[in-house]
Amino acid sequence: MSLNPPTQYSTAGNLRARQRLWEAQVPQFDLIGWVLDVAGFDPETDRRVLDVGCGNGNYLAELRRRGVFAVGCDMSFGMLGAARPHPALVQADVTALPLGTASFDLVLAPHMLYHVDDREQATAELHRVTAPGGRCVVVTNGTEHMRSLRSVLETAVRRATSDWEMRSPSTHVFSLDNGADVLGTAFDDVQVIRAQAGPTVSITDASIAADYVASTADHYADETSRPWSDVVDEVRTAVQHEIDTTGSFTVTGDTGAFICR
Repeated sequence: MSLNPPTQYSTAGNLRARQRLWEAQVPQFDLIGWVLDVAGFDPETDRRVLDVGCGNGNYLAELRRRGVFAVGCDMSFGMLGAARPHPALVQADVTALPLGTASFDLVLAPHMLYHVDDREQATAELHRVTAPGGRCVVVTNGTEHMRSLRSVLETAVRRATSDWEMRSPSTHVFSLDNGADVLGTAFDDVQVIRAQAGPTVSITDASIAADYVASTADHYADETSRPWSDVVDEVRTAVQHEIDTTGSFTVTGDTGAFICR
């Protein structure tokens, strides 16, 4: 599994395919709002906010709506292009942030640290740019994240690769269950908070699940001899069968955040 293949985030297309799945939540779960709430975000005191791995700018837009123009940082020019016209964007690698020491009251690293090879160096940089008394909030998933869709995908891949497992970066490489040790190399206090009423998706359009799987091709396709397009087609068929049988295909999230001080 490649953690951050260059084609994965060259544009916002793959990320958008995955965001589209979570838009089918029933009931709706406002992940961004939840993250800012557990971060204790206060627009009066948290005037200096950094969003590392800002992607297409969803957190930046919500912070702007709440009255704070955060700095957005991403390695991908394609992602930064999708985040425009946000006025404060920086192209940079989290392991070498071109930003001042202790310069932010709140640092967000949402669903991105698991893409980084040198997570200890990235953690050191996140700590460095966090001001004394501030906090860094790192968002990732737990091992049960999207278990139903992962199971369907594994069944499809195992027709050619018998022992294949979807070892997602956010559920295996750096997850809610193993990430605290890495963060503890730089931060004195690391607290994990799980979203107890996490997102549940009821899919009634099988293409949403198929597009999600298609978006992961550059992570997993080289781990099996089966063409990834065939895998995607089988996932689509299996999800459609569940929709036809029960009315929907359910995917449940296992998401949370580390609050680091």
